Amino acid sequence: RTLVVTRPASSSGDTRVFLLRRMDRLDARGLFVGEVSPDYLWGTREDGLPTAATRLAVLDDSGRVLFGAGAPNTLTLSGDDSANDSLDEAVSSTVVQRDAIASYWPIGLSEVFGSLNWTLVLSEDKVAVMAPMTDFAATFAVVVAACTLVVLLLSASQIRHSVLPLEELQAGTRRIAMRDFETRVAVTSRDEFAELGESFNAMATRLGKQFNALSAAADIDRAVLGATDAATIVHAVLARIRDVYPCAAAGIVLLPADRASSATGWVQSYAAGADGSARRVDLTPSDARQVGQLPEVLELGPGDSIPAYLRPLADLGLDTFVVLPLAAQQQLSGILALGTVPGAPRSGDDLLQARRLADQVAVALSNARMLDQVRTLAYYDSLTGLRNRASYKERLGHALAVGQRDRRRVAVFFIDLDGFGRINDSLGHELGDELLRQVAGRLRASCQSGDDSIRVPGARVDVARMGGDEFTVLLPAMTAADEAVALARRILTMFARPFSLGAHEVFVTPSIGIAVSPDDGDDTETLLTHADTAMYEAKNQGGNGYQLYSRSMNTTALQRLTLENDLRRALERDEMVLHYQPIVDAHSGGIVGAEALVRWNHPALGLLMPAEFIAIAEENGLIVPMGDWVLRTACAQNRAWQRAGLPPIRVVVNLSSRQLRQGTLTDTVRAALDASGLEPRWLGLELTESMLMERQHEGVAALQALRAMGLRLSIDDFGTGYSSLSYLKHFPVDTLKIDRCFVRDLASVPDDAAITAAIIAMAHALDLKVVAEGVETEGHLTFLRSQGCDEVQGHLLGRPVPADRFAEWLARPKPFRRNRLVPAERSA
Repeated sequence: RTLVVTRPASSSGDTRVFLLRRMDRLDARGLFVGEVSPDYLWGTREDGLPTAATRLAVLDDSGRVLFGAGAPNTLTLSGDDSANDSLDEAVSSTVVQRDAIASYWPIGLSEVFGSLNWTLVLSEDKVAVMAPMTDFAATFAVVVAACTLVVLLLSASQIRHSVLPLEELQAGTRRIAMRDFETRVAVTSRDEFAELGESFNAMATRLGKQFNALSAAADIDRAVLGATDAATIVHAVLARIRDVYPCAAAGIVLLPADRASSATGWVQSYAAGADGSARRVDLTPSDARQVGQLPEVLELGPGDSIPAYLRPLADLGLDTFVVLPLAAQQQLSGILALGTVPGAPRSGDDLLQARRLADQVAVALSNARMLDQVRTLAYYDSLTGLRNRASYKERLGHALAVGQRDRRRVAVFFIDLDGFGRINDSLGHELGDELLRQVAGRLRASCQSGDDSIRVPGARVDVARMGGDEFTVLLPAMTAADEAVALARRILTMFARPFSLGAHEVFVTPSIGIAVSPDDGDDTETLLTHADTAMYEAKNQGGNGYQLYSRSMNTTALQRLTLENDLRRALERDEMVLHYQPIVDAHSGGIVGAEALVRWNHPALGLLMPAEFIAIAEENGLIVPMGDWVLRTACAQNRAWQRAGLPPIRVVVNLSSRQLRQGTLTDTVRAALDASGLEPRWLGLELTESMLMERQHEGVAALQALRAMGLRLSIDDFGTGYSSLSYLKHFPVDTLKIDRCFVRDLASVPDDAAITAAIIAMAHALDLKVVAEGVETEGHLTFLRSQGCDEVQGHLLGRPVPADRFAEWLARPKPFRRNRLVPAERSA
């Protein structure tokens, strides 16, 4: 192994380098020593130096300078040997000492020569080394200052270039906030700000359209909230639709519920000076089917066929249309049609907004239709379509206020159908309802209109149904009193024709009462009450006529009301009494029966005849308990006569239609017989022809049951009603009673004599007995006896008398003379 050794020279100050090697060979043994020449090691000092001012030095492991310039004391390496050993792994390091800068790195000797490493040191004056940096620093400051100035100038220019468009955009934003969508942002920079400005202007345009659409929708909402009919909604839509969709004209067609009749269309032209108008639109069956199949948006252009519902728009010269159905909850209520000029600019947003508006309008129309249905239910009669009582009174109150202001007369008609109950009872309620509908139609026609609000000479007329078969007519603002009479006569004329009810033709006549304001009252209730009073007077006169109200009617009506109130308590107070009129055998002169006739012993008015209260009892239903009382009392009285030893006779009781309608007549008769102990053969029941015909089904069953019990059944007033032989075959009757109207004029009217003779012959042919009532003269008796009449009844033979007086007649063996058939006493 070779060892490097350094030793300083004493004279030159340089360090000498020696190589030591031990020799251990066969031919040579010992220590080999060699000195290394510096020139061999270092070469020329200037070779490879970075600059001329660079100083080079080599230090041995102890820090002594082996080669190079500079005193060793000027180059001092910090650290110990262990630190210097680490230089083997360092690349370079710089140490600044005093005014020099040095760099050093190790020279590895350990592996080759087995010696410690040397150190190569390059040093240079600090000033020389830092001179470029100093120059650069000075220059850099200038450069930095210049660059900063340039940057500031460019930044200011760029900021100004950016701020102006932003200020313009900010101003545009403020204008939009103030709802100014028309002013545009002006940006001419031809860069991204210009594109932003164009986008901003496009956005403002869209916002403007959307705002107008929302504003129109808000107006429509307000119109819908405040509107009660579809026409108001339509006008609100047509007034603002152009703010939503650019069009030259617009139209809305409202469809009827059945889509089979004519529709109503509104057209709005936006040309200068044009205005909206409503017109009728006829729909063909094909149009109706097409309407039901419309898509959400239908666009029609030149050359396409124009349906009927677009004809009003086409008449304006347009041939390009957008059709939007107005449907809500699967219910089509109308069509929104927009007429445009070919090539007119429009966007998808416009169509979208129009579609949204159409949906909104559809909901509004649906709500209006529901409100109209509610209004119809509240103010109109569901059967006839006429105004109901509440609506009529409201109209009447308004008419009276206007009449008082304008000093005009107002006429109120109260109309009741004569014999309407007979139609319901004989033909059923369905045909009865159909009759009421036809009556409503004729009343409308009488007022010369198909609507309930019409105009007759100088006045507007309202027709209403008050309930049941009662109708009213309001004739306001009359210019002359005879207008009411003329209208009443026109109504009577319209009722002269028969009504067709299925396979039946019936004649129904009206009774009309008229009250005129202010003479007959100046408020709603008074006029209606007086018109009702006049109507009852017309009915009392036989019906099929009219009566103008007079104060005397009011007195009669008041008396009638008083009687009705007193009649309700008459049975409770035991004020009813029965009188009995004898029925005499026409040949023997003996009393064979008695007709029980009710009288009212009124505490204030005295004894009242049936004509004064029976009609009232029929109307308010009191005839049923009164008839039951008559039946029980007559049976009990007849049984009392028999128990007193008087000759047994048949007591005849008159029945009302209400008693037959109750369906309990058989049970009532059986209870009366059981309570009195009277045999059924001594009780007779009289029914009128009209009552039998009205209650045919109930009558047959009831009469058969009564006949089976042993009662005698009679048809009263025969010849004045239907006088049909067919029903005589169906009803189990025993007796026909000829009405007094035929008997009264037997001597003077040949036709009455012929009819009476025919009735007697017909009855005998059918094995029926005949009773003639109204016999007042001997001539009547002579004729009836000659024709074979079985029994007679009338004032000639005896007036109705109380039960005790009638018992006196029964106690006499011959109460009537055989030759004259007159009572022995006429004091009755």
